[in-house]
Amino acid sequence: MALNSEGKGILPRVPSYSAPSRFFTRPGASEVLIELIERSALVLKELDDGGTVAVDSSGFCTTNRGAYLTETHEPDRRHHWLKAHILVGVRTHIVHSVKITDEHGADYTQFIPLLNREKALGHNPRFVVADKAYLGRSNLEAAAENGVEPYIPFKTNTRGLSRGAPMWNRKYHEFLSKRDEFDERYHQRSNVEATFSAIKRKLGEPLNSINPDAQVAEVLAKILAYNIGIVIKEACLLGLPPGPIGYASLKRSPTLNSTTPAPSWRKPGDPPPAATGQAEAEA
Repeated sequence: MALNSEGKGILPRVPSYSAPSRFFTRPGASEVLIELIERSALVLKELDDGGTVAVDSSGFCTTNRGAYLTETHEPDRRHHWLKAHILVGVRTHIVHSVKITDEHGADYTQFIPLLNREKALGHNPRFVVADKAYLGRSNLEAAAENGVEPYIPFKTNTRGLSRGAPMWNRKYHEFLSKRDEFDERYHQRSNVEATFSAIKRKLGEPLNSINPDAQVAEVLAKILAYNIGIVIKEACLLGLPPGPIGYASLKRSPTLNSTTPAPSWRKPGDPPPAATGQAEAEA
């Protein structure tokens, strides 16, 4: 049934196909989308709190010309990118916060803003994992100041003696003496790569917008659509009935419990669904 059909009261009419493009070019569209992304992640806050978050970045191509056209008419033309820097919850794969930069935006400088935003939103992760691009004294110390244990691997030429950086020294010796434990925690970083993979496979990597501001908004819209899918998936798996102000408290339970009403598509007596923390992000 169409959303704009009589009696539904959801959409007064079918939107124009150009409505997204007009919205993307509006001043402040990116700020609105970022706020919606952050709000959507707060729905599953109870599942991610006390766990691990992962930080990484990936590019979205701003030129969508085919290879034949490029090689024939503009052989020297190179693709340009926007970089999405995101922080995701390892348990749910939902994006907690995001920052968009151009293709030259350094990963290292985005670690502290993303982590500070994570705490400002009220999330309480216990661990944060990131690759070697984020390794640095200021990032490790910032994680410690936020009460989060960082797991960032060290490079082969790094040293464990750094004056005024106790977290650097501690993590360096932990990296050497407890390598198996360190790697076990660090390898959870693959969850943020799975998140980017899911976004690009479902919603596409190339951007169709031409306006630079609209391109930023388009990346954010892809991430928001992905987050909404994650919320719907978790609600279905946990049997959470939607209400006028959101879902019932998750109680940090990875499965249905006896007090949670089963959704209409599940038969009485059906076993609860399995936990979803280890699966790749699929809406």
